[in-house]
Amino acid sequence: MRLLIAILLATSSLCLPMPSFAADKTVIAVIVANDNPNKSMAVGELKLIYWRKKTYWAHGQRIHPINLPPDNPLRLQFSTSILGSLPNTQSDYWNGLYFHGVSPPHVLYSEEAAIRYVQETAGSIAYVDACKLDNRVKAVLWVLPNGETSTDATAVKCN
Repeated sequence: MRLLIAILLATSSLCLPMPSFAADKTVIAVIVANDNPNKSMAVGELKLIYWRKKTYWAHGQRIHPINLPPDNPLRLQFSTSILGSLPNTQSDYWNGLYFHGVSPPHVLYSEEAAIRYVQETAGSIAYVDACKLDNRVKAVLWVLPNGETSTDATAVKCN
């Protein structure tokens, strides 16, 4: 009987559904400070930044990437579209790098906090709902609801 329960528990955890956030998908703006010289960004560069494999901008300034909380719908969308995995599956990666002195991006708990941080912290980068973008920061890349990216601001349609 214990063996049967153990098998059921083990197989049931393998069949857990993926989090449902499709209805919450939106256009995400990847943002930097207005004085950051970058006008656009390639997806490959963004991946390197968020995996902490690229730590300095081309102009020599240290990069400070910001994440939203792991259960935030924008974080889920950003992680799957850009990093190719869900936040809860990235812990092994970060645990492995911890002993080499590499920490994951800082987590801020609101998009407003992310905008303010980027505005006030040189070299920082974050992502927010594109419809919350204002003139305090600038967007260098847009992540569309289907997972594709664009450097064209016309991809954003806000009500």
